[in-house]
Amino acid sequence: MGLSLLGFLLFVVLGCAVGFLAGLFGIGGGIVMVPLLVFTYGHLGVSPNVLTHIAIATSLLAIFFASLSSAYQHGKQRTIDWHAALVLGLSSAVVAFGIAKVATHLSGQSLRIAFALIALIVAVRMFIEKGVKEEKAVDSPPMKILPLILIGVTAGLVSSLAGVGGGAVTIPMMYYILKMPIKRTIGTSSATIVITVLFSVSGYILHGIGRPDLPPWCLGFVDLPRGAALAIGSLLMARVGAYVSFRTHPYALRKLYALFLFAMSVYLLFLER
Repeated sequence: MGLSLLGFLLFVVLGCAVGFLAGLFGIGGGIVMVPLLVFTYGHLGVSPNVLTHIAIATSLLAIFFASLSSAYQHGKQRTIDWHAALVLGLSSAVVAFGIAKVATHLSGQSLRIAFALIALIVAVRMFIEKGVKEEKAVDSPPMKILPLILIGVTAGLVSSLAGVGGGAVTIPMMYYILKMPIKRTIGTSSATIVITVLFSVSGYILHGIGRPDLPPWCLGFVDLPRGAALAIGSLLMARVGAYVSFRTHPYALRKLYALFLFAMSVYLLFLER
């Protein structure tokens, strides 16, 4: 379970790619990291009983740092609705922390398939939708709390069970249900993910401590060496992705996000765990 210098650097590079996507689209990047980590741990002979859970928990650790960097840049660009981010984050965090215990006994495969199908429908709708006027993110009155809580709860469930930040859930829901401009949904999502993932990864650490089948260098279910490498790369590029997001035309950004969501959905549907 050791990690060579070359292996460490490769994971840093992967973290750079994930960080850029996190900043650009306001997502966590777990869709990219979890499958790679599952493959890596399978190759290293990690017990199948904990393999997926280590991949999810390690992904969440890197997502935390990527989203933290991304949210910082989006905050500077004033594309975050802090009221919405706080309500979404706290509601999703409570669910994510509690569900993490349940997730240690589940594979999450059924949820990932259902999530992929829903995301596929949303992606197609966003892509074929006619262009609409999108304004720069500006100060707006606080939104109703109940819809925000419901979106946050959904994001928390997906985050803990599928090992993703939840941005692929919160962004379409904020865009269609709350009628947020696309840039503000992306910025708000990045801030929300910071809170959600912090509680989710804490749950995986606490519920994994003392498991006899965990490999060395793990804190609970978190693989520290690979998690650190991914986090370093994420921190380096998340702000760059956030800056590119701010400079991209909203209509083009919505199309790009729809394509990304479509590719992610297809990948999840055909991915075997």
